[in-house]
Amino acid sequence: EFAGRHFDRAVIFWLRDGEAQAMAQVGLSSAGGPDDTALLELCVSVDDSGCFRKVCASRAPLRLAPEGEGDLALLARFGPATPSQLYVAPIESGEEVAALLYADNAVTRRPLGDTSALEVMLHEGGLALDRAVLERALDRGSVPAVVLDHQARRQQLACAVSFHTRQSTAHECATRLSPNQ
Repeated sequence: EFAGRHFDRAVIFWLRDGEAQAMAQVGLSSAGGPDDTALLELCVSVDDSGCFRKVCASRAPLRLAPEGEGDLALLARFGPATPSQLYVAPIESGEEVAALLYADNAVTRRPLGDTSALEVMLHEGGLALDRAVLERALDRGSVPAVVLDHQARRQQLACAVSFHTRQSTAHECATRLSPNQ
């Protein structure tokens, strides 16, 4: 939803076994692309799409022009509009890229705007995935100490970023970092 306010079209892809499976979208159906139900049938190899491959390798958000047959085939599945520039960002969990956000302004052709707030939200999404994995492991009684230490470091970093951007107060950060949570 947040990405939908900044881009004409946005799609979240879940990554598994080298494939990117579309999970959610904003703006595709209104731009001549698939609706939510048809979107779930969209699955592509990460290696076939240059933009997906580059983001997975760099683990950093990228703005780039579509390149190669793989990118053009992917864009054709989004509808008739082809963007001059696209944005792809990773959502990381457990030291891996777990999902990708694809976005563009193919319909209005306006330039891609500032994505720094979106990138903070994507980082928070990765933290939420980490937390869900940890909670599930705790329920099963199988969390190694190194995993708990890693989670604590990520939460400290997220709190520092959140505090720095004035999205959280010092009290809110202290509450989030409390060992009783």
